[in-house]
Amino acid sequence: MKSLRWWDQNLELVILAVMLAVMSVLSFANVIMRYVFHNALSWSDEICCYCLALSAFFALPCAVRLGVSIKVDTFTLLMPTKVQKWMKIACAAGMIVLLIWLLHGTVEIINNAQNINQASPALRIPVALLYRFMACGIILGIIRYIQWIVKEIFKSKKKE
Repeated sequence: MKSLRWWDQNLELVILAVMLAVMSVLSFANVIMRYVFHNALSWSDEICCYCLALSAFFALPCAVRLGVSIKVDTFTLLMPTKVQKWMKIACAAGMIVLLIWLLHGTVEIINNAQNINQASPALRIPVALLYRFMACGIILGIIRYIQWIVKEIFKSKKKE
């Protein structure tokens, strides 16, 4: 149970840290290969690019879980406290709807990439696999928003 709680609190951070480490090591290795050995790694830029792009999809659930997502709340702050809570919950529900719509489009892209056997230029990685990681980040974002909504609802019931 303790291990499961740790993964719940740190999953996105671990994924983001691994991606950052991979990008840093490969970029450094490519610089060394280019300037010391005069022979750059042709594939490292591709991996770094994919890690950077995918990190955006795992940064969203991380920001939601930590409560640090960017929002404009000027209008919300003018409302009474109870109304503010329900407006925040409504916005989170709207984000879930948006993420479900985004997930639907991602599934279509995965199917198209898989049907034509699209592969990355340097490493020939199936692009559908990369899009699946993108879908995992979106699904994790949906889960984090649901967790946040449940937490907010029960928090407001305890205060009443």
